[in-house]
Amino acid sequence: MKQVKFVRITSELSGFGPFKGTKYCFDGAEETVREWIEAGWDYCGFVPLETRGQGDMETVSLVFQRETTD
Repeated sequence: MKQVKFVRITSELSGFGPFKGTKYCFDGAEETVREWIEAGWDYCGFVPLETRGQGDMETVSLVFQRETTD
């Protein structure tokens, strides 16, 4: 049987200025994936949950799974 977990992450505003140099980043996403993989989970992908008016992803859910012995 497979066990599935979802980990929600949200992009954060980064940079400076009202226009140029401002961007949204998913800071910490790679570390989160690494931690779950090291804990024995397989990374399967992500599901976009929220988008901004321009179509940029704001919140995603990282999908992990692993086999259980049940």
